[in-house]
Amino acid sequence: MQLDSTLAADIREIASRNEPRSLDFGAPTHYSIGGIVEVACIRSACPPWLRAALDHWAELSPVLSNAILSFETGKLPSTADMWASRQLEFFPIRGRNWAHDVNYHPFESRFRKAANKAGFGKKADGLTGALFEMADNVAQHSGDDTSTPAPGLIGYYVCDDHVAFAIGDLGRGVLASLQENRAWTTLPNSKAALMAIITNHASRRTYGGDGGGFKEVFRSLTDLNGVVEMCSYDGRVKVFQTPTGRQAQPQFTGAFPGLQLSVNCSLKSKCGERFFEVDNLM
Repeated sequence: MQLDSTLAADIREIASRNEPRSLDFGAPTHYSIGGIVEVACIRSACPPWLRAALDHWAELSPVLSNAILSFETGKLPSTADMWASRQLEFFPIRGRNWAHDVNYHPFESRFRKAANKAGFGKKADGLTGALFEMADNVAQHSGDDTSTPAPGLIGYYVCDDHVAFAIGDLGRGVLASLQENRAWTTLPNSKAALMAIITNHASRRTYGGDGGGFKEVFRSLTDLNGVVEMCSYDGRVKVFQTPTGRQAQPQFTGAFPGLQLSVNCSLKSKCGERFFEVDNLM
């Protein structure tokens, strides 16, 4: 079984129904970075019976265990060097000045070098900028004010011809954030809020321009067959970046706070989530 964005969406639905008998599948053997970061974030907001099942998965997966530890404690995993050597790593987002942490620049540098080594060349710089913009989005928009952002988590996985990264938090979500701006007070739900960000670069700021962070993400994915998936409360949107433009697939999903986002891009003609086995990382 694969822990990917599809399974994460299923977990959200199961949690929203609060039906213990619904969790009738075994522990995952393959993982995507997007699935891991999303589950690590939403785990603490799941019903106790479901959280226990996810904790059992974490006992079997040092990768998932380290993601949960990093998100919930704000500490770097003790095995960070092992993950970095495999081009897989996590970093906690804590506070408004999270990027001033002495460990962030080396983390960012390892991501850039891994993307470069995977064949992305100069495009690695754009992807590094996109990762930072999305992570800083947590500090800027997840809290009721910029001085008290919600905790967040970054994860990345890089292999030949493929780069994936994911960011998540359990903050106030995109709808509440955008509704600070009078231009977006009529948005009816989180799915509409996500679409406003994608199609109109919506931002909570009433001055200083539109949502430049997401522009940076899509700009960096040009010609890289990029796929972006975002979910916030009851909204989930998957966006395909093609040479001729973007295609968005919005849907409703089980409601969880915050914003969880994953990005996959590939030098090949088709792109989807890339998986790794736990045994290959031990």
